[in-house]
Amino acid sequence: MELKGKTVVVFGMGLSGVSAALLLAQKGANVIINDYKCREELTHSIEVLKSFHNIKIVTGGHPGGIVNSDTNLVVKNPGVPMDIKPLKKAEDLGIKVITEIEIAYHFIKSPIAGITGTNGKTTTTALVGEIFKKAGLNVYVAGNIGVPLCDIAIEAPFNSIIAAELSSFQLEGIEKFRPHIGAILNISEDHMDRHYSLQNYVDAKKQIFRNQQPDDFAILNADDHHLTDLTREIKAKTLFFSLGNKLKKGIYLKNEHIVIGEDNKTVKVCHIDEVLLPGRHNLENILAAVAISFVAGIKVEVIAQTLRSFKGVAHRLENVGIYRGITFINDSKGTNIGATIKALEAFPQKVILIAGGKDKGSNFEELTSYIKRNVKHLLLLGETKELIAQAVKKVGFNDFTLVKDIKEAVSKAYQLSTEGDLVLLSPACASWDMFDSYEERGNEFKRLVKVLGRDKIEKNKG
Repeated sequence: MELKGKTVVVFGMGLSGVSAALLLAQKGANVIINDYKCREELTHSIEVLKSFHNIKIVTGGHPGGIVNSDTNLVVKNPGVPMDIKPLKKAEDLGIKVITEIEIAYHFIKSPIAGITGTNGKTTTTALVGEIFKKAGLNVYVAGNIGVPLCDIAIEAPFNSIIAAELSSFQLEGIEKFRPHIGAILNISEDHMDRHYSLQNYVDAKKQIFRNQQPDDFAILNADDHHLTDLTREIKAKTLFFSLGNKLKKGIYLKNEHIVIGEDNKTVKVCHIDEVLLPGRHNLENILAAVAISFVAGIKVEVIAQTLRSFKGVAHRLENVGIYRGITFINDSKGTNIGATIKALEAFPQKVILIAGGKDKGSNFEELTSYIKRNVKHLLLLGETKELIAQAVKKVGFNDFTLVKDIKEAVSKAYQLSTEGDLVLLSPACASWDMFDSYEERGNEFKRLVKVLGRDKIEKNKG
């Protein structure tokens, strides 16, 4: 990709937008980076960008004419909707609109294991990265997991491998991006406020296979009906994983063991009781990670060793602490209904659930039966609290309380709990109505729980 002297407009000054702008500037492009937020809200990003003379920063809205006939390329941050006026203008002018991962791909020399799906992306990507690391590979873990691909595009050498978490927003703007190994973990309704229909969402996800060739690998969930028919569209070699079915060729469970089936024989990886990750949904993530690692040529012993030691990632069913016999679990990354359902299914007891947040156009009816069965008391906050309250009342669940913020939610959860109870933060919603990210929301939850625990311990001492 020749960028020297080209005019490139980047929309969005989040992590990936800033990363793309820096890479473009390093390659000699004249970059205009734009965000609707005001400069005061973007202090850190501006500080990072201002040292480049060929980056112009425009904030406080999307001014008319920012995209014009002199623009050579437009790069969209995943958080920026495709329907904003400047992007429509680019389309009218025939200017290519791509995302940060496409820019990165043109400079990456290493093979990529790309992982997408509605739920489990972060856990699976982190686990794959850990398996690769245990195998002695020079591995980079990047993408939607917190390190933009553009950050590592130049530094990752040819003899390395990249484990990349990829969102639907990132994949909807690719052109040549081609992972050597591509995986879709599962599909359930999410981001309907952006994709408008489940089919559009599926179409964005399956872009991960768009440019693969017969020497590449496509990993699919055999238990997900949205994915089983995709093989007709895929050029790569396909390998399935399944929690519920025996596969002639693939990764599945046999007599409580994770096994690899190939050529009419099975190879045991390990017993499911040996893995540290909690919850049945994590078995799905584990099977996917085994499949990815297997086609990457990792030895079974190394895969098994990693499964026995990998404890998971922050903000995903993360045990924050036990105070007065009450367990607090941080699942702030549970940003959609499917994720919260899986979190509720991970525990044998009824929980005190903290939920609610940014409205992504979700229909909460599917969640209500799980709340009725698995929740002792529901604490609702954020933009969606009234919507969720209305939904649970329809199924006869009335043990809920509306709270103003997460501080009140944690305090109320503690008041309602007795020894042996479990308090679960799993919002089923995005965080953007009250926080900048699910990480910020999860960190605040952890801080509040630890303050609560410290206060109670000191009072008991007194």
